[in-house]
Amino acid sequence: MEIEVLTPVHIGSGDKLLMNLDFIVKGNRVIVLDTPKLFDYLIERGYDAVDIAKVELRELIEKEGIDVENFKKYVLPFTGAVRSEISEHIKTGGKPYIPGSSIKGAIRTAVLWYAVKNDRKLLDYAIKSLENKVSRSRGKIAKILKEADDELERVVFGKDPRNDIMRAVRVEDSKPFNSLRVYEVRVLGSRGIGVSVECIEGGKAEVGIDVDDSVLKSIDSNYKEFVKDFDTIAEITREFSEALIDAELEYNYFEKTKAEFRAVKKCKGMVLRLGWGTGWYSKTIGLLLKTHPKFESLRRRLGLGWSRRTKRFYDIFPKTRRVTVNGKPLGWVCIKRC
Repeated sequence: MEIEVLTPVHIGSGDKLLMNLDFIVKGNRVIVLDTPKLFDYLIERGYDAVDIAKVELRELIEKEGIDVENFKKYVLPFTGAVRSEISEHIKTGGKPYIPGSSIKGAIRTAVLWYAVKNDRKLLDYAIKSLENKVSRSRGKIAKILKEADDELERVVFGKDPRNDIMRAVRVEDSKPFNSLRVYEVRVLGSRGIGVSVECIEGGKAEVGIDVDDSVLKSIDSNYKEFVKDFDTIAEITREFSEALIDAELEYNYFEKTKAEFRAVKKCKGMVLRLGWGTGWYSKTIGLLLKTHPKFESLRRRLGLGWSRRTKRFYDIFPKTRRVTVNGKPLGWVCIKRC
């Protein structure tokens, strides 16, 4: 199988790169430094840790006439402004890749959406579960949503991990990609400033996806036909992705962003949206929840869409979207047979 990145993808490593410590900006490049190697060099030149901490690393580099090319870990182009922190993309051997767990998670969401879409009783069950938890719990919103989601998943996928139909779907990590770029990502519908993230900006890589028939046969489920083979899963993911895109095209994006969504919609294969910055719709069955007559009052009870600044609920939920500074939506990939 081959996975193609259609729009910038960011899957965080959990680490942040700090300007003038982990990286510097030089011209149109972000130079990520081998900081321990550089510090050892400065110590050899007579500096101690206190001296280094007192001034910006860039100043020391310029003062000592250091050629940063000798201390670089890797170099990236960037689009937009480079902020004081850059969220690092997950890597193996210094190269970015897409984890199998991220791919499988996106497939899982699509299959859940498909199951609920084709069984109204499941949607009613999801709403009832949320209502019960809101009434009984004073816990955090995220916990309530997670517990309700877990209940629904047990109905669709199986009562426990051993009896989960997704156990039959084997997804490997992708091979490394060669194209990484730092993007400034902005939040539409918000006054907040942009953030800088490393993204796979495009390209293709090998990835392994397989369905273990023997595992699937051993599981008793009414929904295991949804994951019986690659083509069935691909059809479900395309249907979910088309519904996502149709919903996104109703948002007040600039036309160039809408054109990106339309281009994704034309792709054939297993179309997925994964990683950071992809929004509530992409990671939940929110598209279906919103169609239920009880959802609007329920989401207010949950506090979804509450503005701390205005002390009122937004009429539109979700209100914000993340896009790159040049108008690209995040996270779209397509998987095909080679």
